[in-house]
Amino acid sequence: MPSPLIIRPAGEADFDVIGALCVDSYATAGHLDPTDPYTVTLRDARARAAHAELLVAERDGVIVGSVTICPSGTEFAEVGRDGESEFRFLAVAPAAWRTGVGEALVDACEQWARENGAPAHVICVIDRNHGAHRFYEQLGFSRLPERDWSPREGVHLLAFRRAVPYG
Repeated sequence: MPSPLIIRPAGEADFDVIGALCVDSYATAGHLDPTDPYTVTLRDARARAAHAELLVAERDGVIVGSVTICPSGTEFAEVGRDGESEFRFLAVAPAAWRTGVGEALVDACEQWARENGAPAHVICVIDRNHGAHRFYEQLGFSRLPERDWSPREGVHLLAFRRAVPYG
């Protein structure tokens, strides 16, 4: 049984660890070539924290996951609209895969959305990440094909959405 997981806001001392974790997670899963220019964006947790809400998952004092919450209309929001909360850059350290870290981070995103009155939260996932598609569908997210998009040649992102329960 893993030790308890702590979800907390990221601090200045966490940014380099978060950036490395994101690149390692995406590359280990086979969804990112480490020489891809997108690694610069993944590594720059500091920029995300300046324009969005950056959370970490920590177990036994070690950061094992991270996610960025991007309210609609902010710099890192891509597909959120009408007050929806969008989250991006969800990454879990490969050693912590399948231990509940990803789900805990999604739950934290939902809590943030609820506290901020968002009707739903959305995420985009690269088309070839079938494991993530299943993960979000199992958590009750639905596909939003009308919001799918390509930020650049060869990268196709699929949109998912889940209503935020109130009450």
